[in-house]
Amino acid sequence: MIKNLRKRFIFAAMASTFGVLFVIMSILNIANYARMVSRADDTLSELVDNNGQFDRRDFLKEKVKTNADSQPPDKPDGKSNDRFSPETPFQTRYFSVVVSDGAVESYSLDNIAAVDESEAESYALKILGDGSDSGFTDIYRYRVADCEDGTRIIFVDCRQELESFRNTLVYSVGVSLLGFLAVFMLVLFWSKKIFKPVAESYAKQKRFITDASHEIKTPLTIIDANTEVIEMVNGESEWTKNTRDQVKRLTALTNQMVALSRLDENPEPKEKAKFDLSDVAYEVIDHFSSLSEVRGKKISADIEDGIKYVGDENSIRQLISILVDNAMKYAVESADISISLKRDGRKVKFVLKNLTDGMEEGSQDILFERFYRPDSSRNSETGGSGIGLSLAKSIVESHKGRIIARCDGDGYITFQVTL
Repeated sequence: MIKNLRKRFIFAAMASTFGVLFVIMSILNIANYARMVSRADDTLSELVDNNGQFDRRDFLKEKVKTNADSQPPDKPDGKSNDRFSPETPFQTRYFSVVVSDGAVESYSLDNIAAVDESEAESYALKILGDGSDSGFTDIYRYRVADCEDGTRIIFVDCRQELESFRNTLVYSVGVSLLGFLAVFMLVLFWSKKIFKPVAESYAKQKRFITDASHEIKTPLTIIDANTEVIEMVNGESEWTKNTRDQVKRLTALTNQMVALSRLDENPEPKEKAKFDLSDVAYEVIDHFSSLSEVRGKKISADIEDGIKYVGDENSIRQLISILVDNAMKYAVESADISISLKRDGRKVKFVLKNLTDGMEEGSQDILFERFYRPDSSRNSETGGSGIGLSLAKSIVESHKGRIIARCDGDGYITFQVTL
């Protein structure tokens, strides 16, 4: 149990760390990419406004004005050049292609060396075929704009920006992974320290339960033996019968506590072997058949024959017995108890359903809590201790299975075991 609790703590801590790192890394890289695209689009807008070229005179004027005044001048169209430096026209690699009626009319390749006319034509025709007005093609950000001669497609080389973006992405992922591993090692180390007192306390609790249970067995045996002697001498009476019933009840509770404690200490099944699960289910149901007749309850079983299972046969037998016994105690009078055992692919499903009262609609997994009893007075009448279903859950979990309880709107409660 402590190991599972520690694993859940580590998982929660690492999931939170991963989420935070992922969000930070995503924001950083998305912002970096958006900045790169925005800068490329600003450059394209400048080129579109100047028919595929930079107005270098305007940039030179801006340089002179900036040296004299902190506020850069506005362009005639009202747009400001404060997005660019005076060196932008000399640093930017770009080219443009003019297309008319699906044929290339002219090229402007003076400001790039990596592209020749055939490649420029190929890029232009591909973009026209895609029908997009802007975007990326290879390492170039492009913009399609109308001009006097037809359609001008302007390309800006974003090689350096893309490489910078990729490097930032790789470095951020690498640093995040290193940080994640570092946090994992720290959480792994400190969780052991944190849970050590809890583990020691839990171990003492389990030892106390086991030792106390064994100590209780001796006086119970003596009480039972003395009661039997009294009955031999004076005959059976209401008092001796009640005493022996309470001894049986306390003995059963003690045995359940010992079994539950042992499962906590060693959750793996003691003896795993292949057995016929269908036969085990039939045997348990037959054992309760006479009791069901006495209490006026009917058991209807739908058991698929020949289901083989590998596990601890005694534990599985005890599991089915606990669930059927629970239904016999708490099902309403004259109610039908429906039991089914079916194959479900590689899994096996055992389902028990009966009509009950006083249960709220929805999940009822709280029934598997130790010593939980929804109706103490009724449990007193039926002899319930609130530990049987906890033991059933431990048996299922020791076999790597799952058990759930749910109550339908019509008052039926269903226990489903998946092995």
